[in-house]
Amino acid sequence: MQNDSKWMQIQKVVLDHLADIILTVLLLYSLIEPFKELAWTELGAGLIVRLPYLMLVWVPQSLRNERMRTLGILGIWMVTLLYAQFFQAEDRIFELTFYLIGYTALKLPIHRSSLLGIIILMGNAILLYMDDYEPNQILVYSMAHAVTYILCWAARIRRESRQDSKRHYEELQKMHAELTHAHQELQDTHQELEQATVRLLQYAVLEERSRISMDLHDSVGNRLTSIIVQLQALPYMMKMDAAEADKAMGTVLEVVRQCLQEVRTVAHQMGSNEAGLGLVALTSLVNEIREMAGFTIKLTPQEQTSHWTPETSELLYRVLQEALTNIIRHAQASQVKVDILEKEHQLHMIVEDNGMYRKENPISPGFGLSSMRARCERAGGSLSIDAVDPHGMRLTLTIPQDVKEIMGGDEQ
Repeated sequence: MQNDSKWMQIQKVVLDHLADIILTVLLLYSLIEPFKELAWTELGAGLIVRLPYLMLVWVPQSLRNERMRTLGILGIWMVTLLYAQFFQAEDRIFELTFYLIGYTALKLPIHRSSLLGIIILMGNAILLYMDDYEPNQILVYSMAHAVTYILCWAARIRRESRQDSKRHYEELQKMHAELTHAHQELQDTHQELEQATVRLLQYAVLEERSRISMDLHDSVGNRLTSIIVQLQALPYMMKMDAAEADKAMGTVLEVVRQCLQEVRTVAHQMGSNEAGLGLVALTSLVNEIREMAGFTIKLTPQEQTSHWTPETSELLYRVLQEALTNIIRHAQASQVKVDILEKEHQLHMIVEDNGMYRKENPISPGFGLSSMRARCERAGGSLSIDAVDPHGMRLTLTIPQDVKEIMGGDEQ
């Protein structure tokens, strides 16, 4: 394992410095190849001249600032010219200038690298002209070096562009992760606020013994209906999707627990609406029924301008709960609309479905419908049921905005 780890480290170092290794090999090859038959002094001088080139490659990045690079390139170029004059090796200028030109284009800013490139090309041209090189040959050398500069500069632009793109992509990814985290925190905060709002909407003691049967039907009866619907659909869900069936069983168990809690609460003639009251409670109820029943429910409340009393919230919740339960049980609807609006000191809730009910079909008011109408009348309101063309049913609830005052006045 240790040998494998060391080998991987060696491979990483080689890959990181592959370009530097290739340049080093080329520099040493340019020294050895033309001097196979020359004296050791000339070989040694050629090696000394190439050492500064190797330093440009291998000196750590932290020790190579812009000014040091500029001075180093000029110094190396001057040493190369002296070496060529002393050893009559003008051809080496052509080879080594490729390296200097490429390094200048890759490592220095455009204004500095272009100035250095012009100086090097003009100096080489003057030296070659003084050594009786043909003008055409000098022009070819200069053009080759100029093309090398352009290619290296283009490669640098592409490399920096890729680096900028990668950096921007990483910044965008980081920003996206931060926004996703902030969005999740906002959602969590919204849910906590909604739950806190529901907990704050507590209402007073339930009605006395004469209302216990009504409360049991409104709460436990409706929940048992949803349990029946879930259990009837369970065999089909188990065949189609076992995971969805498990989820449905969990929902049924939760509803059963809520029923048990509701019975205990009503039996002690005290309690609170576990789903919450007010508009938040209605939204929660709609979401719960939508998940259990599987049809579309759209709740459209008008901007609330008055404060709902706990009694108002309880009445709206119970009526909507009973209406949606009846739709599940009888209507065979696929879409339900719930509109809530305030008008002339009255609160209106309209529940409309596209079920199978038609005008010619008589309505048989059951205990649930009778209890809903009784609740509305006790609050000083009314409840009406109409047919929707071509099929469906519309339930309209109208009550005073302040149910507590109406009910209190009646009691007095």
